[in-house]
Amino acid sequence: MKRLAMMVGLLIAVATAASAQKMHYQQNFDGLNNGDLDGQDGWSVGAPANMPSVTVENAVVFGNSGKAVQVDAMTEVVRVIEPKLTSGTHFISVFFRFENIVGDNTMHLYFGDSVREWNAGPVIRIGSQSGAPDMVGVHDGQTVVPVAPIRKGEWQHLMSVMNIDKQTYSVWVDEKLVADEFAWRNPLHLALGWWMIGFDAGAGLIGYYDEFAFGAGDTYSLDVSPQDRMTTTWGSLKSAR
Repeated sequence: MKRLAMMVGLLIAVATAASAQKMHYQQNFDGLNNGDLDGQDGWSVGAPANMPSVTVENAVVFGNSGKAVQVDAMTEVVRVIEPKLTSGTHFISVFFRFENIVGDNTMHLYFGDSVREWNAGPVIRIGSQSGAPDMVGVHDGQTVVPVAPIRKGEWQHLMSVMNIDKQTYSVWVDEKLVADEFAWRNPLHLALGWWMIGFDAGAGLIGYYDEFAFGAGDTYSLDVSPQDRMTTTWGSLKSAR
C-alpha cells in the first residue's frame, strides 16, 4: 500500500464503469524481488536495446513505502503484450522521477508492433533526447517535441491514450494535456505488441518509474485507501481537451 496523499481530478468517472474496465497490466513492484527486473512478471532484456536490466529497489519509492523501478545508464527491459492489441483505444499511466539531468540521460517509454526496433509506434522521451535535457518529449512522427518540464527529484504523473485505429496518441503530464493526437513515430507499426522502459546510454543514476497501469479505453480511475495512497479520478480524457 503506497501512494502520495493528494487529489487529482479531471472529470468524474462512473464507478461501475471503472470497476469493469479491462486492464492489460498493473504493477506497483512491491511484490517483486529487489534486483534485476529481468525475469520477473514478464519483463526481460533483449532487442531493441540489448542492455542489462533495470532494477527493482526500495530506496526511493512513490509514497511512504514499497518499491520502484530504478533506471541507471545503459539499463532497459521489454515486456511483450500477449495477445497483441490490434484495434481500439488504450491508456498507459505511470509515475516517474528524474534524478540526474546531465549529458544524454533520458528515460524511455516505447510501444511497438511485433518487430522490436527503435523506430517504433508511440515513443515518449523524458530527458535529453526530448530535445531539451530538462523536458519530457513526445514523438510526432519522426520529430520529437519537448512538451513539459521535468521537476528534478520529484514524482510526476504521465498518462498517454493511444488510438491504434488512427495511429495517434495524446499525452498528459501532471494532469495537463501536452500532446494532442500526435502521430506514431513509425506508421508501419499497426498494433501494440511490446513496450520498453529504461535507457540505452547516459551516465550514472537517471531516475525511477512506479505505479504502472495499462488498460483499455481512454478513462481510468484509481480506487485507493485514505491512509497513504493517492486518490486519482480520470474521466473521459478526450472531452478534457
